[in-house]
Amino acid sequence: MSQIRLGIDVGGTFTDVAAVEEDTGAIWHHKERSTPDDPARAILSGTAQVLALAGRTGVDVAFFGHGTTVITNMILERKGTRLAMVTTRGFRDVLDLGRQARPHVYDYRVGRPAPLAARRDRYEIAERIAADGQVVTPLDEDALASLARKLAEEGYPAVAVCFLHGYLAPEHERRAAALLRAALPQAFVTASHEVAPEYREFERFATTALNGFVGPRAGRYFAALEEGLRGLGIAAPLYTVTSNAGLVDMETVKAVPVRTALSGPAAGVRGIGRVLARHRLGDLVTFDVGGTSTDVAILPDGAAGTARAREVDGHPVLAPMVDIEVIGSGGGSIARLDPGGAVLVGPESAGADPGPAAYGRGGTAATVTDAALVLGRIGAGAGLTSDMRLDRAAAEAAVLQAVGDPLGLSAPDAAQGILAISTAGMARTIRTAALTRGLEPERLCLVAYGGAGPLLGAEVAMALGIARMIVPMAPGTLCARAILVSDLARDYSLTRLTPLEGAADLTAAFHALREEGEAWLGQEGVPKPEQAFDCAVECRYAGQSFEIAVPVADPSHPAGLRVAFDHRHAQTQGFSLPDRPVEAVTFRVRARSCRPALKMAATAPATGRSPGRRQVYFDGADWETAVWHRSALAPGARIEGPCIVEEDTSTTVIPPGWACHVLDDGTMSLTHGGG
Repeated sequence: MSQIRLGIDVGGTFTDVAAVEEDTGAIWHHKERSTPDDPARAILSGTAQVLALAGRTGVDVAFFGHGTTVITNMILERKGTRLAMVTTRGFRDVLDLGRQARPHVYDYRVGRPAPLAARRDRYEIAERIAADGQVVTPLDEDALASLARKLAEEGYPAVAVCFLHGYLAPEHERRAAALLRAALPQAFVTASHEVAPEYREFERFATTALNGFVGPRAGRYFAALEEGLRGLGIAAPLYTVTSNAGLVDMETVKAVPVRTALSGPAAGVRGIGRVLARHRLGDLVTFDVGGTSTDVAILPDGAAGTARAREVDGHPVLAPMVDIEVIGSGGGSIARLDPGGAVLVGPESAGADPGPAAYGRGGTAATVTDAALVLGRIGAGAGLTSDMRLDRAAAEAAVLQAVGDPLGLSAPDAAQGILAISTAGMARTIRTAALTRGLEPERLCLVAYGGAGPLLGAEVAMALGIARMIVPMAPGTLCARAILVSDLARDYSLTRLTPLEGAADLTAAFHALREEGEAWLGQEGVPKPEQAFDCAVECRYAGQSFEIAVPVADPSHPAGLRVAFDHRHAQTQGFSLPDRPVEAVTFRVRARSCRPALKMAATAPATGRSPGRRQVYFDGADWETAVWHRSALAPGARIEGPCIVEEDTSTTVIPPGWACHVLDDGTMSLTHGGG
C-alpha cells in the first residue's frame, strides 16, 4: 500500500485537511471546526479523521505540512509574552519613534499600537558598530553579564537583541545572544541578524520584537503539535508554510515563528497558479473567503507577487511575503446596525464557537452565512463538516432581529442587504488592489475558493464588471491541498549598499546567500539536481528612500540589470531616470526544492444524477432554481443560471444571466453575459 501526504490549513473558523496517495493521486478531504483555545486539538482530530477515511494509520504518512494563522492571531490579540529588548546605548526608543508617519492621515483618533516591549523592559548596552561595519565601541561583556543576571531575576520568558547595524556586522549581536542563552536557558532569545538581516532600524527592531513576543507560545504550540502527531504514529518530517509559501522544518519555524504570519493563505495563492496554469487564464484575482476573513491577491499572468514587508496589526514584519490583502469579512462576519441605522458587516466574527446562529451552537448574531441560508443560496444540508446541519429558522430569526425588524424589512430583503454590503466591501478591496498594480479590474478572471468564496464570488464579480469566474475542485480545502504541492523553500537576504555597476560585489553577495541555501537544502535531503535558487536585487536611484526588486537570472553575469531596473521603475512609478546612478541595496535568494509534480486524481463524476430544486431569492424575487451536486457534472457539462452547485466543502451560486461550463479536469468556469 502506497504512502500518503497530509496538508492542513488552520483557519479562524475551520481547520481543513487534505490527503493524497502518492502512487495513485487519490484524494481525501475533511473540514474540522477550529479550536482557538488549542489549535493543535483540531489539527490532530482532523488528521485522525482523514486517516480513517483513507483507511490508513500514521505510519503510512510520508509528509506532513501545515499552514497556520496561530501566530497572526497571537499578534492581533496581543497574546504573546513579556519581552525584554537589549539594544545599543542611545537607541532604546527606536520602537517608540517609528517612522513618524500617522497610520491614518485624516483621522487623529487612529493611533499606532503600543510597542511590544514596554520602555521599562528595554535595556541599553555599551557597543557600537558604524555603518561601514567598523567597531566604534566594543561590546561591554561585563555589563551584559550583569544585565543577564537581572533579566533572569525578573523572569523574562523572551529577550530580543537589536544592535545598531547588526544586519551588516552581526558579531556583537551573535556574542550577546550566546551569553544571554547561556545565562537564561529557559528563555527564548532572538537576535535581529537571525530574523531580519536588513537595514532600516525601526522595521528590523520591530520584526525582531514580534518574533520574541510570539516565540515562547509559538514554541509550545509547535512542540505540542509535534508530540500529538508522533502519538498518532506519524514519523514523517513535519513542515510549516511560511508567509512566502515555502515549507520549512519545525526547528527552523520555532526559531523564527514570525515568518509564518499569513502562511495558509500564502500557500493557496501560490498553489492556485500551479493548479490552473494549463488553462491559460491570464491575469487572475484570487478570492479566498473563510469563516473569519477574506484573502485577496492579484496574480498578473497567474504569478503571485511578493511584498518585502507587511504590517500585522500595525507592526511591520520585515520578511518576504506573498502579496495578499486581508479583509475582515467572511462567512461568519456579524451583521449589525450602527448608531445611524446603517447596516455594517464585520470585522467581528462569530468564529468557530458559537458560530453563526444557523449552526445551532448557541450563537444568536446574524452572519453572512445566516443571510445566505435565508436566501436559499445554501441549503440546510450544506454544513461544511460531517456532523453539521443548518437551522434556517434560527438564521431567519437572527437576521430579522439584527436588521429586518429595526428597518422594517422582510427576512429575505434584510438578508440580501447583508450580502450586498459584505460583497461591496470585498469588491472595493479588489478594485483598489488591481488599480494600484496597474491592472483594470474588469479584465481579471476571479478565482473563488475557500468555504464561502464560490458562494459570494459571482456577486463580487458583477460589482467589478468581471465576466469570468473559476471554481477549482474541492474549493473549501484548496489551501490545504496547495500545501501538498508546495516546495521546501527558505528566503535569505543581505543588505550591502553598492553601485549596481559593481559586478564583483553583486556576485559575491549572491554567492554568500546561495551557500546558505545550499547548506539548508542539503540538511533537508534535497539532492543537488532538485535544488533551485531564485535571485533578486532591490535597487534605487541615488537619493531615493525606497527600493524596487529586479529579478536576476544569472548572478554571475549581472549585465542588463540597469536596463531592467529603469524599465521596472517606469512601469511602477511612471518615470525613469536613465542618467541617475543606481544603487543596489538588498540582495535576496530564495532556496527551494523543485521535485516532480505530485499527481492528484480528479474525482470521478457520478453521472446520471438529476438536480433537485428549491426557491432561491435573487434580485428581490424568488426563483425556482436547480440544485446540482458537483459530482453529477461531468467534464464538458454546461448549465445555465440560476442554479446552485453543492459539494462537500463549499457551495457555488450561479445567478441569473450566468452560465457554467465544466472543464476537462472538473474545474468550473462561470461566465456572465456571454463573457
